[in-house]
Amino acid sequence: MISDALPLQASVLTGMLLVAAVFADDPQGTVVTPGGSIDLLKAWPEIAKAPKSDLATIECLIRPDATAIDRPRSFVITLSNNGGNDVAGLGFMMKQGTVRANVFGTYLESNEKLPPDKWSHVALTVNTKTINKQARLWINGELAADELVLEPWPQSFEVAEMLSDKWNLGRVFSGQVGDVRISRIVCYQDSFEPPSTLAADEQCAFRLDGSRIPLD
Repeated sequence: MISDALPLQASVLTGMLLVAAVFADDPQGTVVTPGGSIDLLKAWPEIAKAPKSDLATIECLIRPDATAIDRPRSFVITLSNNGGNDVAGLGFMMKQGTVRANVFGTYLESNEKLPPDKWSHVALTVNTKTINKQARLWINGELAADELVLEPWPQSFEVAEMLSDKWNLGRVFSGQVGDVRISRIVCYQDSFEPPSTLAADEQCAFRLDGSRIPLD
């Protein structure tokens, strides 16, 4: 099961203060109550095959409420096996308001909490074209953590969902979720202005419209 213990491998860039993002326009989102979830296997069946070439950037707009910030864990996106083993997992969660990404057992974690009831842009980029995969966590347009990942890419994902906790340990999300986009390329190399929308383009492998999130 996905571990709540401190990881053996972790990367945190210290001295970086996270503040509320300034968006050109307010993101559009869907309200999520505790227990609401998105079944990515239903929305995008191809993700079950763990398509390495399609998963270079995973990003979304989220607006966690104060309760989500206070929870010990709140899953945002989880790609894994049925056992939730860390070395088989790809995605990110909130840990008492900070963002922790897992890339096959290597963890990247932001140093500061996301602001409650404010929109934030979170992106995880992974260079899928090399054996030692460079993974980077971006929060509101700034690099929060950077690490090389040595574990091999899995053959499949048996669990692919957002916002919920398959293992029923209360690690749920509440607040709002906006656009979600998964891209075939590493979309960010340097600091950037956080986007208020995540539009589909020719490199987009999968997208959800924040105003029409298919919650279960």
